[in-house]
Amino acid sequence: MKKKLLAASLAVLSLSGSAFSVEAAEAPVYSLEGIVVTASRVPEKKMDSNADVSVVTSKEIAEKHYDDVSEAIRHVPGVNIASYGMSGQTSNSDQIYINGSKNVVVLVDGMRQNSNGNTLQNVDLSSLTNMDAIDHIEVLKGSASTLYGSDAQGGVINIITKTPKENKVSTTLRASVGNFGRENYTFYNEGRQDNFFWTLEAGKELMGKYKDGWGRRVVNHLNADHYNVKLGYDLGNDSNLVFRYEKYKSNYIMPNTGTNDSTESHGKKDNDSTSFQYKAKINDRLDNLFSVYRNNTTFDVPMQWFNMKMRTSGISDQLTYRMDRQTLTGGMDWYEDEIRDYPSEPELTGAKVHNLAFYLQDKIDITDKWNITPGVRYDHNSQFGSRTSPSLSIGYKQSENTNYYINYKTFFVAPNLYQQDVYSEMDYGNTKYLTKGNKDLKPETGYTVEIGASHKFDDTMAGTVNFFHTHAKNMITNSSLWDESTNTSIYTWNNMDKASVNGFNLSLNKDFSKHWSADIGYSYLHINAAKGENINNNGRLPESVLNVGVHYRADRFDASLDGRGVMNRYGMKAHPEMRDYGNYWVWDLAANYHFTKGATLFARLNNIFDQFYTDVGSSYDPYGSNWYSAPGRNFEVGLQYQF
Repeated sequence: MKKKLLAASLAVLSLSGSAFSVEAAEAPVYSLEGIVVTASRVPEKKMDSNADVSVVTSKEIAEKHYDDVSEAIRHVPGVNIASYGMSGQTSNSDQIYINGSKNVVVLVDGMRQNSNGNTLQNVDLSSLTNMDAIDHIEVLKGSASTLYGSDAQGGVINIITKTPKENKVSTTLRASVGNFGRENYTFYNEGRQDNFFWTLEAGKELMGKYKDGWGRRVVNHLNADHYNVKLGYDLGNDSNLVFRYEKYKSNYIMPNTGTNDSTESHGKKDNDSTSFQYKAKINDRLDNLFSVYRNNTTFDVPMQWFNMKMRTSGISDQLTYRMDRQTLTGGMDWYEDEIRDYPSEPELTGAKVHNLAFYLQDKIDITDKWNITPGVRYDHNSQFGSRTSPSLSIGYKQSENTNYYINYKTFFVAPNLYQQDVYSEMDYGNTKYLTKGNKDLKPETGYTVEIGASHKFDDTMAGTVNFFHTHAKNMITNSSLWDESTNTSIYTWNNMDKASVNGFNLSLNKDFSKHWSADIGYSYLHINAAKGENINNNGRLPESVLNVGVHYRADRFDASLDGRGVMNRYGMKAHPEMRDYGNYWVWDLAANYHFTKGATLFARLNNIFDQFYTDVGSSYDPYGSNWYSAPGRNFEVGLQYQF
């Protein structure tokens, strides 16, 4: 089976795009068309980006009616998302992995969203639900520490919001209902009057208990609201001022210790983000982008050691200078993370850590075919001192349809405040749970090597391939020890000696006609740790994932069928019972009927075949505790009206 799968996958190749601007073409995840910017922080053709980048466009978001950002990127090759139930909104946060690493930088319009202190993921992507305001999402896979910071070991997710271009005003209203008590209502308004432009969005989402693939009813509840406003003023000459504010607030219920537990665990989220950006075109060669932002994150969950209020404040400034055969990109990033409140450990309230960085990258076109891009980043961390992260990229553009590249990039990841300082004791029945930090943790260090290619076979078919090897020292891993004498489970963090991650991503898109298209993506991941250490987080990361999509588009009707096959999640050494759940397929269907001007009837059918599985990949069996089942077959129908 493996050989057949690999042989089929070798027929596959793909890429996509990225950008800080809103000018990326409506090119889907597997396309090579359009302009991207996340790979180099300057606009460039996807074909020339010398990186493994994917784009989820506003068109795809609209056609498939994604509820949040984590759902929108779930089918990107190389991305794995561990969700604890029907939605990441009904848990502390989804865990996002890119190329096997959970060290990922998340940006909104190029501004950092990460916080230093969350026990699970650095960013709660599932709380980013303002989908109508998103122009596209760019996923850069592979280390990007030189441009985006030391903790961009796995990659970067850059969410680009819309900027209205035309002098008009439009409004979109959408309402939908589904099984499991699902209701969703959104309002979106955008417009431009001369130099002034804006987007406004508000929404509400409700969910209830759900059934998994075995028909077991699972404790679940969500009542969430979100608001988003973006105000801008066009200064002319490709220069502007933009203010943005985003708010997300929810109450949720999830099982206390897993699907089989009917005990309700109540939680709350209260997040907001405020930013200001000034983009200036100084002359035909020189651009400047200045950003100021502040993000507030609140976790209020049953397990007290998770409860905290975090704040991240930042300033960044970037200059781009273009010459005839050379592009210089340089700038500074400063951000400060603060624990505003930590009830379980009051002495940590007010704890801060800041990071100041300077970076410089120079892309040089040596000839019409060869280019080289050296780069370096200098970081000074208030806790762990100074580090330098160099990088080097070499590209060879054989023709307008074929591009090859090789990248070498270094990284270091500083331990967060939670991993160093947390200490909490809780009793559940006769068992005590002790969570404690480790002040002796060292930063993770290492490098990533990538070899990739992009190729456009003809006007209807294109694809990419990217092979990567990551070597890391002092990897920060969590572990749980059992003390029989005191019936205590001890949960803490430690540094490993070293580990290596090898893998590749392949993808291909094909237009068969003006109505039919298809895409396929395959990712392979192998993690090898020293001394028998497990860094695969109890099987969360499968060895192989195959994504398949078939799409039909006509004037009034469009539909998409997407499948995701997970293979060998737990490895050959897993307990036999676990191997029974290490391979599965999940298929989703989305359709839209535009029955009159501005009005659309839409429907989604998720997990069509009622597959039983878990996204978290817990090593516990489905009958015990700490197993979090994904939802079984579920549907949603709705109506959208634009005027």
